[in-house]
Amino acid sequence: MNYPFWDIPYLGSGWVIGIIAIFHMMIALFAVGGGVYLPMAERKALRMTDKELGAEWLKQLASHSKFFLILTAVFGTVSGVGIWFAIGLTHPEGTSTLIHNFVFGWAMEWVFFIVELTTIAVYYYTWDRIDPKLHLKVGWVYAVASVCTLIIINGILSFMLTPGDTWIAVAGTGHEASKFWNAFFNPTYWPSLLLRCCVCTSLAGVWALITASRIDGDKHPALKTSKVKWSVKWLVPSFVAMPFMMIWYYMMVPASQQALLTLGIDTINPGTFSTVTDRKSTRLNSSHLGI
Repeated sequence: MNYPFWDIPYLGSGWVIGIIAIFHMMIALFAVGGGVYLPMAERKALRMTDKELGAEWLKQLASHSKFFLILTAVFGTVSGVGIWFAIGLTHPEGTSTLIHNFVFGWAMEWVFFIVELTTIAVYYYTWDRIDPKLHLKVGWVYAVASVCTLIIINGILSFMLTPGDTWIAVAGTGHEASKFWNAFFNPTYWPSLLLRCCVCTSLAGVWALITASRIDGDKHPALKTSKVKWSVKWLVPSFVAMPFMMIWYYMMVPASQQALLTLGIDTINPGTFSTVTDRKSTRLNSSHLGI
């Protein structure tokens, strides 16, 4: 089938996808990391021997969850719809391939996403309204649902770069869906997943440190100190592991994309980075999908 060409003057349709995707992915990864952070922090507060300090922690977490709900449920959802709109117009054939090959994967992802949206709303609106243990369980349901969305969507996203030889062997035959699991667990699936997990925990830690820095240290010294010390623990492991995950991921990327990345690093200093951002170069990333 022949599709119309969607041309964006000066900016280019590819950059439209990039701008929306960067905004959306930062929120999505933060939703996963922050989604795990909230119930873990709540559990820590409930187990504190200093009940007064624990109550201060819970009060802080309640305000955090409001910001979290607005950012992830509103801006994350809207930007996610924007990505579908942009890729559907820019690369309709590639989008069709993703839908047909991963139809059940998308179905599972959307189910978990609905659970995620529902539980974060329940989590926020039930502070001090239901039993603390039940409230914590709601938080854990949200955390598990958000992690599941990452696990599923990572397989689809990594497939776009490295579909794998097994899937490529049947591409164009109409039997691509029969290689669902080969496409899902593609060569870059595991390094990409672990790398994204590092980013998730890093964003959660940075967010926690920013909010902790806003606590009045004169009025609440114990609260600020304990929040900062605990939040740092989210950053150190991910910062240590991230370089190794990046190296693993880079080694699994096809040689053509490695060359493109190397070219970008070599040319960014003299100011010729546009060499790797023109339309001809960016087509290398999706040529194996027939885009």
